[in-house]
Amino acid sequence: MNQELKTILGDKITITRAGKQVDIPVAHLKYKGNSKTYITWTIIKNSPLLWANDEDLYSEYLVDIDIYSDGNYLDIEKHIKDLMKTNDFVWTEDSTEMHEDDTGLYHKTCTFGKERMI
Repeated sequence: MNQELKTILGDKITITRAGKQVDIPVAHLKYKGNSKTYITWTIIKNSPLLWANDEDLYSEYLVDIDIYSDGNYLDIEKHIKDLMKTNDFVWTEDSTEMHEDDTGLYHKTCTFGKERMI
């Protein structure tokens, strides 16, 4: 699971803003850089869905992708949703829009799920 997400998201995503390519840093669990706009991801659940002969055969895992930004993040959100859909994840929900008082950053969480054979 971790390796799949590292392959999909890497250490940055690139979006186009006002005709220019912009790199957005991506980190697992916690971002330690200096950018005011960044993404973190966390696997929040891994649940078995199908069992046979005392073995787990099929599971679903959920991942939260958190977007932090000092400005408009809607283009980042759209890019993330397109990227995850392209990689067979299903968007399950978004958090409410948040503002982190301690950092001054806007924050939104998008949750995705994927079923897999074990």
